[in-house]
Amino acid sequence: HVEANKLKELGLSRVVLARELSFEEIKSIREKTDIELEIFVSGSLCIAYSGNCYISSFIGGRSGNRGLCAYSCRKKFQDEEGNKAYFLSPNDQLLQTEEINKLKEIGIDAIKVEGRKKSNEYVYETVSYYDNILKGKPRPTESYKLFNRGYSKGYFYLDNKLMNFKYSSNFGYFLGARIENSNNFKIDDELILGDGVQFVDEDFEKISGEYVSRITIRGEKVQKAERNDIVSIGKLPEGTKYIYKNYSKEINDRIIHNLKVSKRFSSIDAELYAEKGKEMVLKFSLNNLKGERISATIKGNTITEDARKEITKEQIAEKLGELGETTFELGNVKIDYDGTSFIPFSELKNLKRECIKQLEIELLESYKRAGSPKKEYLFNNEKIEKEPLFSALVSNKEQEKACRESGITKIYYKQYDVAKEKNLDKTDKIKLDTNLASNLYQAVMGEKNGLKGQSLDWNLNVYNNHTLDLFSEFDNLETVFLSPEMNYKQLKNIKSDKIKKGMVIYGYLKGMYIEHKIFDKEYKELKGDHYDRYKVLKNDLDNIELYLDKPMNLIPKLDLIREFNFDELRIDFTFETPQEVK
Repeated sequence: HVEANKLKELGLSRVVLARELSFEEIKSIREKTDIELEIFVSGSLCIAYSGNCYISSFIGGRSGNRGLCAYSCRKKFQDEEGNKAYFLSPNDQLLQTEEINKLKEIGIDAIKVEGRKKSNEYVYETVSYYDNILKGKPRPTESYKLFNRGYSKGYFYLDNKLMNFKYSSNFGYFLGARIENSNNFKIDDELILGDGVQFVDEDFEKISGEYVSRITIRGEKVQKAERNDIVSIGKLPEGTKYIYKNYSKEINDRIIHNLKVSKRFSSIDAELYAEKGKEMVLKFSLNNLKGERISATIKGNTITEDARKEITKEQIAEKLGELGETTFELGNVKIDYDGTSFIPFSELKNLKRECIKQLEIELLESYKRAGSPKKEYLFNNEKIEKEPLFSALVSNKEQEKACRESGITKIYYKQYDVAKEKNLDKTDKIKLDTNLASNLYQAVMGEKNGLKGQSLDWNLNVYNNHTLDLFSEFDNLETVFLSPEMNYKQLKNIKSDKIKKGMVIYGYLKGMYIEHKIFDKEYKELKGDHYDRYKVLKNDLDNIELYLDKPMNLIPKLDLIREFNFDELRIDFTFETPQEVK
C-alpha cells in the first residue's frame, strides 16, 4: 500500500496490483489506499515477478519487461540430479464467481483479462463469462475448453497448485486414457465429429493430433459420444497413453455464430454531392464514444456525362447503405444530386470503401490520448573527466571483509527485489535503513524516514532520462544504478546530471525473482536445451532467486565504460568465496 500511495502522489489514478498477491493482501491494500485498484483475474502467469524477469533479455536479447518476452521459462529444464520437467512454467490463472464476488465486496475498481495471443473465440468466451458474473448472472466457464495448459487460482488463496511441471503449451483438456493396448478409451467429456484431439505419451510428450472424423461405440458409427462412453476414433498412434481435446467444434461454432448475430453496429450519416462538371464527393460522419463528431470525406472523378436512364435518390441511398462486413450501418442520408448526371455505381462503391477506411482511421485516432509536451532536457555538454567510485554488493560478512581488504570502502548488502504487503512488518529482512533500495517501498520509506545517500538498485528498471529525473526528486536518493539490459547506444543517451549514475560491471546477474517456493532445497542448478544454465537460491523470505550460471564481466571494457561518465561502478558478489572476491 505504501507504493500504491506514492504512485497516487506522483499523479497516477490507477494501479494494477501484482499477480503474486493473495486476497488478504489485496484486501489490506484496498483498506489503506484510495487509488483505483485493478486486479489480474485471467490469463498467463509469469513465474517471475513482472518487471523482475531478465532471462528473455539476457539469453535471447528480448526484454520481457518491455513487452518482448521470448518465453524462455516455458521450456523443459534439467536439474543437477538429472530430473527433467517444466520447472518454471505455472498454470494459467482463472478466477471464478466466488473470487470475483470477493473482489467486488472489498471495492476493487476493475478486473484485468488477458487476451494477448489468444483466439477470438477464447477472448469472447472469457470476457462474456466475467461480464455475466459482474451482472449477477454467473454461469460455468468454458474458457478452459478453448485454451488450456492447466489452470489454477494463482496466488489468490496461497494454495500449492500454481505449477504445471508436465507441460507448458496448449494441451487442451483431458479427454481419456487409452485402455491397455487397444484403440479404445473412456471419454471424460462429450465428443463429436469435427472435434480436435491430440495424443500424448506417458511422459506427457505430444505425439500428434487430428480432427475427429470417425467415432465408433461397440463397433457402431455415431455422430456424438457422451461422457463415460468407451469409444474408438481409429488407430491410435504408437505410444499413446492419454488423449486430450484441444478443439471443441460445438463451442467454437456457437461462439462464431454469436459473434455474427451479436455484432454491434455504429450508425453513420452520409452526404453525397453529385453534379455534372464537378467532382463527386462523399462524406461519412458519426459521434465517437466521447460525443465528438468524427468525419471522413473522399473526392471522386469529375462527372462528365448525362445519365441515359433515370437514377433516383432512393437508388443512390440503397447503394450507400450496402456496407458489407463493416461495423457500420447507415443512418441519416443527404443526397445533393442534380438528377441528370451519370453516377457510375462502381465508382460510388470505390468511394464508399475508401471513405469507410478513412473514417475508421479517424475514429481510432480520436481515442488516442494526447501526449504531454515533450520535456526538453538541458544538459551540461562539457566533457568532464571524472574518476568513478568503485563499490561492491556482498552477500555475507566474509565477502565484505575481502572487499575492504582489497580497498573497496563503499559496501552494499544484497536486498530483496519485492516488498510484499504481508512482509512489510519484517523490518529485520526488508530493511528500512539500508543504503541500497531494491524496491520502491524501500525508496519511499527512506525518503519518509529522512535517510540520505541511498542508492537505487538496477532492478527498478531505469532506462531513460525521464525516470532518472523522477528519482532525482527523492531527497534520500543519491545514485541510481542503470539496468544491465541497456546497450551501448542506450547508455550513451543517458545524460541526466540531476542525480549520480551507477553501473554494475561484474556479477552473477539475477534473471528472475520468484514469489512461489518452487523448490524446497536452499540451492539448485538448472540447465536448458540451449546451453543455458542457472543457479537457483531460496532466500530468507522463501522466495526464489534465479541467477545466470556465469558472471557478467565488463571489467575488460572499463576504457569504453568510462566514456559514459558514470559516478559509480559496482562489483556484485553472490556465490564467490573470499579468495575469489580478492
